[in-house]
Amino acid sequence: MINNLKLSHNIRSKIIKLSYETKSAHLGSSLSCVEILISTLLEFNNKKDELIFSKGHAALAYYATLNEFNYLNNSSILNFLKKGTKLWSHVTKQNHPFFKYSFGALGYGLGISAGIGYLMKIKRKKSRVFCILSDGELNEGSIWESILFISHHKLNNIVILIDKNLWQSFGRTRDIINLGNLKSKFKNFNFDTFEVDGHSINSIRKIIKKTTSLPKIIICKTVKGKGIKRIEDKLSSHYYPARREDLYEK
Repeated sequence: MINNLKLSHNIRSKIIKLSYETKSAHLGSSLSCVEILISTLLEFNNKKDELIFSKGHAALAYYATLNEFNYLNNSSILNFLKKGTKLWSHVTKQNHPFFKYSFGALGYGLGISAGIGYLMKIKRKKSRVFCILSDGELNEGSIWESILFISHHKLNNIVILIDKNLWQSFGRTRDIINLGNLKSKFKNFNFDTFEVDGHSINSIRKIIKKTTSLPKIIICKTVKGKGIKRIEDKLSSHYYPARREDLYEK
């Protein structure tokens, strides 16, 4: 039986350690999406599904989770940001099944997902595309173009997971561009839309498992900087690396 708490603890521990040792940023963004990544990979079929991590600035979370699931070896993780590495502060394309695309600039992961999902539908493949977005990323026009395309073609092989931690690089998402009620908005685009506790693996997995005739969006309500009390729900977690005091006990 999988221990969800242990999984989350191990991954957060790796994220914090990497951030502290390399003085790398986007700590808060990485800590908020841990359970989203875990839930996705627990439901993921690596022989036929695709994972598009559009929230590429949260690379620490992506690397640590892939490592925990044995999709990324320890030597790669230990080499993070060092000379000769393939793991940078933003997810970068390399010859690896989980690194087919580079993500740093936001907004185009969903377009890639739409294209893959459309091809899967044409070829009648029993496969899925999981696309993980940040809520700040929803400000990008390309996201809404992709939403229209996915809705029009009824691509119910796409599962969109939104890390709704309520922050983006310069402030609260509602203060930068207030998108109002996201659940209602996505329903108007003809999506099956769900809102869950983004730190509950069981809740997220339950929605992923639901069979729907429409494309699916899961709005995951999360806490930026989750796991480090001093930076939880604070903008500073976006920029400053972890401190020694933040390191988890083994």
